[in-house]
Amino acid sequence: MLLRRITQHVKDQNWFAVALDFVIVVFGVFMGFQVQQWNEDRKDKIATSEYMERLASEMELSIERNDFQILTSQNEIKQLDLILKSLRTCQLSDADKPAFTAGLYNMGKYDLPAMVMNTIDELNATGKFQLIRGAKLKRKISETVREYHTTLSLDSQFAARTIPSVNYVRTHVSFSFDEHFNRPDKLDPDKANYEFQQLCDDTTFINAISTVREMTLATEALNRQTRNNQKEILAALGHILNKPNDMEGE
Repeated sequence: MLLRRITQHVKDQNWFAVALDFVIVVFGVFMGFQVQQWNEDRKDKIATSEYMERLASEMELSIERNDFQILTSQNEIKQLDLILKSLRTCQLSDADKPAFTAGLYNMGKYDLPAMVMNTIDELNATGKFQLIRGAKLKRKISETVREYHTTLSLDSQFAARTIPSVNYVRTHVSFSFDEHFNRPDKLDPDKANYEFQQLCDDTTFINAISTVREMTLATEALNRQTRNNQKEILAALGHILNKPNDMEGE
């Protein structure tokens, strides 16, 4: 219809009408593109909010897991301190025996940091990471992910340091429990088999306990660093979600 009208205006040499029709066509095309862009922007804003809410949920879960692992490591460090003190003084009271036994049982069960990365992996795989608002937030996420992967790569080094010490301890200590325990605070000392005086005199045994303690301290520090990074990400996410226009350029 419009094309036929333009053709007729050209035949009639009605140049004003031709120009007006041209403006109408250009404006119509422009508005079509603009509406499409508005629709894409609206979809991106919805997707951005959904991604950032999912990121916040995953950071909360990651923090919760690392908090638990930090507390577990701290408890095991206390148990190892008790073991070392008891062996160096060669004194072990009946009251300390349950914790002493649990420490021997738990030693070497370290935890590397946890990080739930379903949303981050999806954003990277689909090329939508740029949807995350805030340059500082994006840098912090990238840095935290890079540090996390570096930490995971240390697992073989921790194992190489820890396993020989644990194996040496296991050659001098055995247990006769009828079930498995998950990182207990105390255990029945009558179910542990060892010669306490012999352990006191064994420098290699004491050094093995010290090595495991050192590795447990190191993994606890890594958990703490990762947890702190995740808290920073969560705080930034919360700020942007609560004030969506504040950090567009940061």
